[in-house]
Amino acid sequence: MKIILLKPHTHAGAVHPVDAELDLDEPTAQWLIAQSVARVIDATESTQPKSSALTRKGD
Repeated sequence: MKIILLKPHTHAGAVHPVDAELDLDEPTAQWLIAQSVARVIDATESTQPKSSALTRKGD
């Protein structure tokens, strides 16, 4: 299950910042969601940075 962190979270010594995207097993993801630490990434939500449209010089 893909989630995005709403708060910083440390797991096994690794610090994950706010907005970090994690792919976790469902019980772990649900636990973080129940603790208000994360939310599910919607299937239609784009998690990749948007690229700007290319334009020619002078357009």
